[in-house]
Amino acid sequence: MFERLLILLVVLAGTFFLFRRFLISKPQGVINILSDISIRQNAINYNLPTILYFWTEQCVQCFSMQNPALSKLKQTYSDFNLVSFNALNEESIVKKLNIKTVPATAIISSGENEVKFVNNGFAGEDLLLSQLKEISV
Repeated sequence: MFERLLILLVVLAGTFFLFRRFLISKPQGVINILSDISIRQNAINYNLPTILYFWTEQCVQCFSMQNPALSKLKQTYSDFNLVSFNALNEESIVKKLNIKTVPATAIISSGENEVKFVNNGFAGEDLLLSQLKEISV
């Protein structure tokens, strides 16, 4: 009985670790992703951090949760760029950022254009704000 409980705890801990790693990942090294955004580059202020937002038309969570969270964040903390992508149309960026699901967001630092955070799945206003503040220090 004790062995079964121990095995169950190990499996649950491993599942939790992998799930957490899947949802919030930090890309390794510098990914100059903004060079891939040829159409929208003129609208980006490189002196501000940038949030890349990935969605699809079929994603209910994108429109019911992520869009309102980003709108609210933009109203309360406006010192960042927001660039929105249909994930199905941006395969190269999705692959570089290891986007696994939508909605997804990526936080890019100002200046050096380094991807600091990738959030697979819904990222609330509080999480995005804390990530923006962390890279602004």
